Amino acid sequence: MLAVIGILIYPVVGCPHGPDGCLRFYPLTLAGIGLVIFGSLLLIIGIRPPAYARAMRQSPETPQLRERSMEGSVGIGGRKRSPPGDAAEPLIALVAVIVVGGLGAYAVAPIVSPSLFAPLPCVSYADGGQLSYHWHTQLSIYSGGMPSTIPADIGLTVLCAEPLHTHDTSGTIHIEPDLNRLYSIGDFFRVWGRSFDSPTQMFVNGTALSSPTLSQILYDQETISIHYTSFT
Repeated sequence: MLAVIGILIYPVVGCPHGPDGCLRFYPLTLAGIGLVIFGSLLLIIGIRPPAYARAMRQSPETPQLRERSMEGSVGIGGRKRSPPGDAAEPLIALVAVIVVGGLGAYAVAPIVSPSLFAPLPCVSYADGGQLSYHWHTQLSIYSGGMPSTIPADIGLTVLCAEPLHTHDTSGTIHIEPDLNRLYSIGDFFRVWGRSFDSPTQMFVNGTALSSPTLSQILYDQETISIHYTSFT
């Protein structure tokens, strides 16, 4: 039940910005994916038909093989051995538990520990905590000369507010840390879950930089324009 709830809630809580934001591989996520893969491999092995059954289907001597298999089904003391299908049932049940557990770990971990899965530590407002500062940087992105929309609620989930985030699609980056440190445009792209890639041009307050850089610091009332051949 926990796994099912986590799988249903995860797209809202842990992945609000599309597949790019979901492709953040952290230890617990990798563990969940690993369990799913491991369980799937066990399932493939567990349901593979026994060698003698494949031989019975393929060999023209089917009656003889069937007779030998029936003779071999009696163990020591005349006790009848369990059919191969019965022996596989516990393995299939174990595989089901592993797969469900893996999916549950993958889906529930960001909900149980959102700070672990956030690129930047979640801002704490508990115990009367105060922000170190509250700045706004205006970001514009162009793809092939056309404006590209910057999504709302980047860096915001139900359980976590990261120090860099957006509230709408205006391109305004809200910088609200509870630590006394500066952040760069590269930090914002990490929170967004997008790659900075290779822009053709980058402007800061209308002045072109000699070379676009993800280390450009985000300052209050600053404008940054980044131009790409293609940004999708």
